Amino acid sequence: MVQAISVPAVIVNNETIPIVPNSLEYDGGEAEINVRTVSGGGGNVQTVHTQDAETAYSEVKFEMTLTTDVDGKISEWKEKINGNVISFVQKVGAENVKRSFRGMSLQNKPKRTASADGTVELVFQGNQMR
Repeated sequence: MVQAISVPAVIVNNETIPIVPNSLEYDGGEAEINVRTVSGGGGNVQTVHTQDAETAYSEVKFEMTLTTDVDGKISEWKEKINGNVISFVQKVGAENVKRSFRGMSLQNKPKRTASADGTVELVFQGNQMR
């Protein structure tokens, strides 16, 4: 039987953060590969593959419920440019699955939705997943 990562604990700077269920998304920072062709003439075509270093950064995105302490957390995380550490962990079967991201910045300009079920989406970007 295979189990999926579905209910991870999200940890920001050593503090477990309650998130909206099913809102966690992450990109490990694997660079995009650009593929183009070159022609040697006479119908001889080959492909050239290069790694796009500009895309070699990770992203972690999740939503939080808009509670009274969220604004303070956002301010703190915004100030730690290249200094936030994001990780998440979940027990899957007998094993703990953990993903870690260092050197993260809160990249987006968070928009808060003030309502009975209000949330705020946070997007962190930085070093590749470890």
